[in-house]
Amino acid sequence: MSLNIKNKKLTRHSTAAIIIGTLMAASSCNYLDIQPYITDLFTLDTVFAKKEYTEEYLNNVYSYLTDNGSYRGNPTSGCLTMPWTPIADDCVSGYKRNNHHDYAKWSNNELTPEYFANNYFDRWDSFYEGIRRANTFLQRVNECQEVTPLQRQEWIGEATFVKACIYFELMLAWGPIPIVPDVPVEFDTPISALQIERSPWDECSTYVEGLLRKAIELLPDQIMDPSETGRATRNAARAVLSRLTLYTASPLFNGQNGEFAAWTNNAGKPYLNSEFSMDKWANAAAAAKELVDLKPSDLYVVQAKTNTPAVPVPADEQATWPDGVGGIDHFHSYKDMFDGECSEASENIELLFTRQRSDISGYTQYYDPGMLDGWSGFYFPQRIVDLYYMADGRDIKSSSAACPYESTGYTDRDSTWSGERMTDGFTMLANTRKWYANREIRFYATVAYNNSFYPSTSANPNNLYSDGKVALYYANSISGREAAAQRPSTGGEEYAMTGYLCRKFTHYEDAWLSGGSRRKYKYGINYRMAEVYLNYVEAMNELDGSYTVGNTTVFRDETEMRRVFNLIRHRVGLPGITATDVSDKQRMRELIERERLLELMWEGRRYFDTRRNKKAMQYENEPVMGLNVSARTSNPDDLFTIIRATERNYLYKVFTTRQTFWPIPKHEIDKNQNLDQMLGY
Repeated sequence: MSLNIKNKKLTRHSTAAIIIGTLMAASSCNYLDIQPYITDLFTLDTVFAKKEYTEEYLNNVYSYLTDNGSYRGNPTSGCLTMPWTPIADDCVSGYKRNNHHDYAKWSNNELTPEYFANNYFDRWDSFYEGIRRANTFLQRVNECQEVTPLQRQEWIGEATFVKACIYFELMLAWGPIPIVPDVPVEFDTPISALQIERSPWDECSTYVEGLLRKAIELLPDQIMDPSETGRATRNAARAVLSRLTLYTASPLFNGQNGEFAAWTNNAGKPYLNSEFSMDKWANAAAAAKELVDLKPSDLYVVQAKTNTPAVPVPADEQATWPDGVGGIDHFHSYKDMFDGECSEASENIELLFTRQRSDISGYTQYYDPGMLDGWSGFYFPQRIVDLYYMADGRDIKSSSAACPYESTGYTDRDSTWSGERMTDGFTMLANTRKWYANREIRFYATVAYNNSFYPSTSANPNNLYSDGKVALYYANSISGREAAAQRPSTGGEEYAMTGYLCRKFTHYEDAWLSGGSRRKYKYGINYRMAEVYLNYVEAMNELDGSYTVGNTTVFRDETEMRRVFNLIRHRVGLPGITATDVSDKQRMRELIERERLLELMWEGRRYFDTRRNKKAMQYENEPVMGLNVSARTSNPDDLFTIIRATERNYLYKVFTTRQTFWPIPKHEIDKNQNLDQMLGY
């Protein structure tokens, strides 16, 4: 960890020149790029004397925020990314071949402190560098007299917000972390004073919560122009606060961490608090309530189309949304947020904070099937596919006669809904396994099963392969094993090794074939209201009485829990939870866990949900199951034999205590004798 050492001649007199290019070397992921002149030789006095230079410096501070739309180690956009989806239990990665496709090392428990030496995901230094630059901005911004006091206040709020987010990213990966001085240390500070140890999780959480609350005071309520989308607002800070406080209230950080009892700092204080506190759940509920009260039903919805399918929900839930399922198209209300159809983040009331310059548009090639020249690098395990509800909200194991889950047979005709077959509609083709019929809308918006149809309207018909626009995962299909083996540069890895791909982020225009439109613009979603609603319900569900936090009183309000939860259910055409459901705390825990998984699928949240709730040991040690992708088109039924995925010897998940947090890179431990390593490394 590099601390911000302050040279007295630079900070007190600022007469010596410094290279701002060195300070601002990271590529900007913000809506504004760093202008070439800012990389010239300037003094800090020069930078913070001019409005345009000061703002460019702030834009660079933003560039240290994570792009949640991508998970590759070397993003083409230059954004900072983290691999949360490929290493969680809702995803299986087919990659284990270089330092930016090493996802299986995480899920196979092969990560080491030495591994980070030459790895793209060594973000420790980058994140602390971002914090250092945020601190420099906060220390110097008041010197800029070319802007109004109000503008400086908002800039301070933005830099404080970014600083809080970066600290939170460090905590997510490494758990308890060192909190560096807000004011950079002097140049002649003794080296012993620079050996900062980790702070316990609760101290880290309290510190970051303080930053976020300060940001809420200083930030504007909203951006003034769509061109400013991507800048922080009060609601963005509230969203981060909601996630932070929920995690801190969760079992791992709230008393259920006996396996970490021996992990203490130099003073013998545990890094994870071993005592349960209901106040943490109250704090989480209050933080979410603040945002829910401001945005009581702010989910993105699309008006119903002429062929929007009717959904099998009770009569009393057929009212117009948000009171029921009526008046909206459930498929597009969910999918259009992710695939680029809703191209302007500023037009989506659900979004709270986005990365406008995201790697996600290019990253979707990792999700797409071979017949589109996709790379097919990540897959769903069968367990996740089976967790999607039937259209009437029932589990596949207890489906109804009116909405059955059929274990054999194939559909006998094409069926298109929510638009046109060759453009924005969804088409289930004839000869599709009946396993995939009668499922909830999020299933069709998310899972690319065998015989999935892709309109891919930008594809040149002359460049289509023999399977056309249909994803088939038989061994001898274009999207299957044998075609992948003909691409030796990829090690033959790029095919759906479990028989499932993801289509959540793929637009109907997208195709990677020659002449196709390869980059339908998409923004990276870091925070959205659906998550906050689920945070709110989860926190309320744990309360055992009435609690007042600041000016907010929270309790286990069953009416409000049901209302908020059902906003998410009704948006995707599912029946809502009942009064009986909400009266049972354990039943609600199960429903919340499943709803978070399905609603936030592959948005980077599942990895943390299983850890904070102490479920990773259960889910990540289960065998990875999938379809028999060695089956050939001559015997199609063979594909639908559920087997353990053994296409590669690394297609497994394993979880031990040491995988709760990442190991600190060895080069950082070597530099700081007070920096305790994660247990087990």
